Amino acid sequence: MPERTSLESLTDTPHAVAFDDEPRTVRLELEGDQRIPEHRHPESHVLFHVLSGTVDLDLDGETYDLEAGDLVRFDGDREVSPHAREESTALVVFAPKTGSDG
Repeated sequence: MPERTSLESLTDTPHAVAFDDEPRTVRLELEGDQRIPEHRHPESHVLFHVLSGTVDLDLDGETYDLEAGDLVRFDGDREVSPHAREESTALVVFAPKTGSDG
């Protein structure tokens, strides 16, 4: 049986877990000018999908300007820090690395 949820039902901020098992999936909701400090997810490959708003995504000191609809995939070993330029929502998927790609 598939698992089903809606973004509207996810109320925790800034991170709301949509699916906790693998791959871990969260809804990230940021207020305008809110920044998440630099951090890593070394056990994962990360897919960052901007659903609404605009986000500056810093990866190892390089900034990527993202708008609604943009998708970015990166290795979780990279230092990441999302910064919302306006109220923004993203869906973030953490796919576990396997023994051959970790």
